Amino acid sequence: MQTIQTIAEMRKAIGSTEGTVGLVPTMGFLHEGHLSLIRKSQESCQRTVVSIFVNPTQFNDPSDYENYPVDLKKDLDSLAKEGVDLVFIPNPAEMYPKGRLKVQMAIPELTANLCGLHRPGHFDGVLLVVSKLFNIVQPDQAFFGLKDYQQFLVIRTMARALDFPVDVVGCDTVREADGLAMSSRNARLSEKAREHAALIPRALNLVQKTLDDRKGRYSVNCQELCEIAWDVIESGTMNKVEYMEIVDPDSLQKLDELQQDRTARIATAVFCDGVRLIDNRAIHF
Repeated sequence: MQTIQTIAEMRKAIGSTEGTVGLVPTMGFLHEGHLSLIRKSQESCQRTVVSIFVNPTQFNDPSDYENYPVDLKKDLDSLAKEGVDLVFIPNPAEMYPKGRLKVQMAIPELTANLCGLHRPGHFDGVLLVVSKLFNIVQPDQAFFGLKDYQQFLVIRTMARALDFPVDVVGCDTVREADGLAMSSRNARLSEKAREHAALIPRALNLVQKTLDDRKGRYSVNCQELCEIAWDVIESGTMNKVEYMEIVDPDSLQKLDELQQDRTARIATAVFCDGVRLIDNRAIHF
């Protein structure tokens, strides 16, 4: 496994690489969800590159950036065991040299709600760093978890709009035994908060069960469904729902009602004892 820290070295290494290249961008503190993306890449591509970079431009809360968990040694051990070919670990000065004018990227149509509404500038930073990684690594495929569903759509749209020759692949969310979506932020939860966090997937699953129970109706009110999930989550006293929305899976436009034979996405962000967690799932009526 080759570990690289500069853009020039990364380009040189990629230039001498034969075969298809898969990219798995991460911010480190790897868990089974990240490893599943790596395995998907290895199944599809001949070489796999993993980037580890806690991107400062996508944090709208400085304390969130400062408290983001880091364990580079453990990450590198995990990547070596997985047989990763190249690991790109740039520092902020390498990715954002001083003196350069800042470039802003945005897709307003996909970022007006959900995390885009509640984290101003977040997706601008995501688009900037991912576009830089696409330019540096030149991957044939790039793999992203669908836990960050809005992020996946935003990145895929950007890649298509700018004609990046990369297939942006969305991979299913990997979950703990109790259904909680795996996240690097889970490590910041106390034992008690962890119990309350498990209410999040339970609430989203209850929405699908409610839809199943109402088969035969022409439509169902989305606000009512969101309130059902909201109440379940906040029955955990450490939980505070930031948003809960049912949206079109392609446009992310908020839906007022769900009609028969319609698929949508229910998405939420929850502060669990101060730790911000997100989750979503497909729902069908």
